[in-house]
Amino acid sequence: MRHDIAIEGHGYRLRPITDSDAAFVVALRSDPELTRFLPPITASVENQLAWLAGYYQREGDYYFIVERSDNQAAEGVISVYDLDPASGSAEWGRWILKPGSLAAVESARLIYQCAFEHLKLQTLYSRTMAENAKVVSFHDSCGITTRSTLPHHFTLGGRQLDAVEHRVTQAEWPAINERLSKLAQLMRRRRPA
Repeated sequence: MRHDIAIEGHGYRLRPITDSDAAFVVALRSDPELTRFLPPITASVENQLAWLAGYYQREGDYYFIVERSDNQAAEGVISVYDLDPASGSAEWGRWILKPGSLAAVESARLIYQCAFEHLKLQTLYSRTMAENAKVVSFHDSCGITTRSTLPHHFTLGGRQLDAVEHRVTQAEWPAINERLSKLAQLMRRRRPA
């Protein structure tokens, strides 16, 4: 949906996606290494613009560009979606960062900040293909204690694949925020100018 949420971090920020970002998203989604755990798309700017037109009409869907704070260079995309107002919960995902980006920690922290401080959610969860060990390990390293396996949750290439769900509550957010904020500051020192 169209929204105006922009969130500043230590070295990165989230801003709403726009039509002018379509070519960047297509470039990310066309990289086979970045998308091997994602469903395939028809990679064209026209198709991405059509997808965005539908996205702008969907309630409870907040799609962002992850960009550097110092020069506004796009580093990736991330979303909060499937927001359920009755339970105060939503999923976060559509998370793709360009190769070499150091925005992982901070973009995760910022999406949690969006969910808990801007959208006032009670619970935010992510679902990752179990085979995507790198991303599962990342979520584990964030200090998330509620983790479960969802058998046969995803279908990719005709195969049924398990998902690992990481769930964070509003009450757990301050501790996760502190941990990720410290890590983001350390990463900022390592980032090239």
